[in-house]
Formats: sequence, C-alpha cells, structure tokens
Amino acid sequence: MPLRRWFIDLPRRVAPLVTAVTILAALSDDQFERAIDEAVRLVPEVDDGQWIVVTIVLVVLAILALLAWAGYRLVRAAMRRLSPAVGNAVGVALILVCLALLIVGGYLAKPGATVGPAFSAIATVLVCMLITGMGGGALLSWGTRLAVRNASAVGHMASIALPVILMLVVFAFFSAEVWQMSSALHWGSIALVGLVVGALALVVVLRVCASEIDDMGRVLSADERGHLLTGTPVEGRPGAEQAPTRPLRLIQRINLLLVMAVAQLMQALLFAALLWSLLMIIGGIAVPVGVVELWVGPGTPAHPLRVEPLVVGGATLPITVNLVKSAAVLSIISTLPFVFSAVSEARYRERFFDPIMADIRRAIVVRDALLAKPGASGPAVEPEAGDGTTPRND
Repeated sequence: MPLRRWFIDLPRRVAPLVTAVTILAALSDDQFERAIDEAVRLVPEVDDGQWIVVTIVLVVLAILALLAWAGYRLVRAAMRRLSPAVGNAVGVALILVCLALLIVGGYLAKPGATVGPAFSAIATVLVCMLITGMGGGALLSWGTRLAVRNASAVGHMASIALPVILMLVVFAFFSAEVWQMSSALHWGSIALVGLVVGALALVVVLRVCASEIDDMGRVLSADERGHLLTGTPVEGRPGAEQAPTRPLRLIQRINLLLVMAVAQLMQALLFAALLWSLLMIIGGIAVPVGVVELWVGPGTPAHPLRVEPLVVGGATLPITVNLVKSAAVLSIISTLPFVFSAVSEARYRERFFDPIMADIRRAIVVRDALLAKPGASGPAVEPEAGDGTTPRND
C-alpha cells in the first residue's frame, strides 16, 4: 500500500481487528478456564477420560477462534455499509469502547497491577492500527487466501515429500538426545530457532522471487494478456490487451516481493502444522510418559531436566510439554527442505510456486491496463489499491 494511503479511513479499517482482539482477550481469560473446569467436572472417570478432555480443550479453542472471527466479519461488514465519514466516527467510538474493555479486563485479571494493564491495552490498539495502516491486513489476508486456495498442493506435497521427510524425522523423533535438547530449550529459544529457519527460508524465497519478477518484464502478446485479464475488473476494457508493459517502481517491487514471500511462507506454515500434528499423534500414542521420563532423564546440575505435563485451563492433559517441544523443533527444522523443494524442483514448483507466480503476473497485467492511456490521449488511471499490485482489504 502506498505511504500516502496508510492512514486514510484508518478508524473504519482498524475497528474490526480491534474488536476481534478484544473478544479473544475477553474470552480467553476466566471464561476459558471456567469452560474447561466445567468440562473436566462432567467427564466420567473412565480410562479414556483424559483424551476426552483433550477433545474438549480443542473444541473450546476452536469456538474462541470462531467467535473472534465472527466479530471481525460482522464489524467489517457493518463498516462497509456506512459512508466513510460515518464509518470513521463509529470506528473511533468502537475503538475507544474496546480500549476501555481491554483496560478493565487487564485490571480484573491483575487486581494488584498499577499501570501495566493500561499500557498493554494501549500498545495492543496501537499495534493493530500500525498493522492495518501499513496494509498488513490486506497483505496477510491476500497471502492467506492464496495459500488456502492452493492447499491442495500441500496434499500433493504430503503424498510425495512428506513420507520421505517424515521417515527421517521419525528416526530423530525417537531419539533420546532430541528429547533432551528440546526439553532443555525454553520457548523463547524455540521461537528464535523458528526465526532463524524463517529467515533462511525468506532469503531463498526472496531471491527466487526477485529473479521471477525480472523475467516478468518480457513483452507479452495480446493473447497472453487477454488470458490473464479474464475474470478481472478490466476484462473487456478497450485497449487492455495492447497495454504497454511498464517498469515497476521500487515500492511496487517490494510490495510484490512481500506478497510472494507471505504466500510461500504461509504454505510452509501449513506444512509445518501438518507435520507437527502428525508427530503429536505419533508421540501421544507411541511414547508414554514413562518412556519420556526415561529419555529425558534428570539432566545435569547446570541444566536440570524434568517431565512437565501439559496443563490447559486447569486441566492436565495426557500429553507432556516435552512432546510439544520436540514435535515443534523437528517440524520447524523440517520446513526448510519443503521450502527449498517448492522453489527449485520442477514437480514441486509446478504445484506450489507457479500458482503464486500466475496471480502476481495477472496483477501486473491488470496494473498495466489501468495505467494505460485510453486511446491516444488522456491521463493514466491511478490504480485503486496498492498501485495495482495487491488488492486492498479494509
């Protein structure tokens, strides 16, 4: 999104996100724990009672996410029906109400706090405004929709590459050293590992994407342009197929690189989540707590190790934190081969990378058609959202 449009209609645009965050924060405190405690109380004393609790926890988490998403969609739909002036006024009022609720909820959760909850609530709203103003919502939404639309490619990858990767990962998964290393890591260290892996993947994706954008500079025929313009708002526009190819400005090039990187990394995130889920299922079935205690051991005086049961909302699940950490570390590291294969090998590239490139190429052709002068004279039309490179999603 251009810099000049960062803060246009910002209250109307940021109100849905602030509402969703407020709903999630309100429901994830006492209400979440009450729901889990009530579910645990109603679970009968049977051998599989703990797994019933696991199912209930997953259902409650899904309901929380669904309620937050529903609040976002409802507020967004309401804002789009209002005029910009009225929408901005309603958005400001809604943001102030959400801010007050976040502050009150923070002090209710921490009665002895001084200014911490207030600062936290204000920082949350400011981050939402910054992300929305910079076009982060549109970028993430577009990249997510593209990745989900191409989710069938993840299934294709699962049928080809996942068995090989899983075979190698499973050998490491049933290794005591991996469990000891994962158990010794704090969550912050695991997050740093994820950032390092993400940075390496981002470097590879950006390098390949940059070369692909350079290749897009070639002149397309009228038939190729017509095919790409099919189904777009400029389809059938006079002279759209003969529009000249215009070079990308620096901000537009960065915009395209970000979109392509987000879409590719979202697919990698889906793959990592799939692999993590499989490892969690395998570990929950084949690695009982006694074996985890044997593998982890007591550690050393400098680095003591212990087996921690996973507690969610006051309910103790039949899963250990050690299992979650081990599955997370292996899933994060195994994402790198996925990204390398998706952008290099032809059979993976055809299913993962090429659909993303087709959408980007279509966006560039639409931009050229919008900027083309009608006939022999007339000013170039300024694209509506993001200079024609990414759709605006207020």
